[in-house]
Amino acid sequence: MKIAVTGARGMLGVAVTSAALAEGHHVTALDRAGAPDLAASVSSVTDDALQRVEVDLTDYPAVRGAVQGCDAVIHLAAIISPLMAPEPAVHHNNVIASYNALLAAAANGIRKVCLASSVNAVGGAYSERPHYDWFPVTEDHPSYSQDPYSLSKWIGEVQAADFARRDPNATIVSLRLHALVRDRAHLVEWKNSLPPTAPKDLWGYTALADAATACLAAVHADFVGSEVIYVVAPTTTAPRPTAELLREHYPDVPLRRDLNGENGFGGFFDCSKAGRLLGLTPQGLDDE
Repeated sequence: MKIAVTGARGMLGVAVTSAALAEGHHVTALDRAGAPDLAASVSSVTDDALQRVEVDLTDYPAVRGAVQGCDAVIHLAAIISPLMAPEPAVHHNNVIASYNALLAAAANGIRKVCLASSVNAVGGAYSERPHYDWFPVTEDHPSYSQDPYSLSKWIGEVQAADFARRDPNATIVSLRLHALVRDRAHLVEWKNSLPPTAPKDLWGYTALADAATACLAAVHADFVGSEVIYVVAPTTTAPRPTAELLREHYPDVPLRRDLNGENGFGGFFDCSKAGRLLGLTPQGLDDE
């Protein structure tokens, strides 16, 4: 399979590109001019397996040409926080880039598309007061976003559904990922310096390996249509049991099932859909 990966020089992009090459796929690695050199991060690369393309993802004709001849598109490029650029830039870049990736895939007859969405598509870390209707959070939870980044991710999912309706044979997966954590040392560091937004986005994270595996599973999925899927670690990053977090921060949110998990630190997101549709059970990382 020949896979186009946007944002290929980012942390997840490098992981997905490496995993795809290891599986024997060919990768067209798309990223903006001036991004770090991908070759320094990807090992065991042959010239004919990896094609590097510098492209402005808000330039539709350029994106359409760059993905021509590919069998799948994995769209990871984005401004990943509302704090990284002015509000219009965050919104417009993310919304236009995801639209262009979807349209370019459709124009080239590419029916396998994976989009990196975010748990913040329903609101969370960047909301003044996040609102949750139930726990664990499932894919059908309403969006209460209050910032340009979260809004852009929700719009990306709506766009994906639109394109799936245009082509009933297309498979488009929007993966709701959390803060990406590389390895056990990174997880320990993360736990020891939890950001003040942790209660807002429910003390979650996604192991980088789980995210990369999910991206490749998405473009190999055998269902058709557009699906939103959570891929989040099964345990929290919090040093306190989940039951205590619930009592202190969310005492009035109804529970649809027990959240304690095997060790009392069960996560707040329902990832069972990843198992049903992608054959993937997020493992997270063990920092012990």
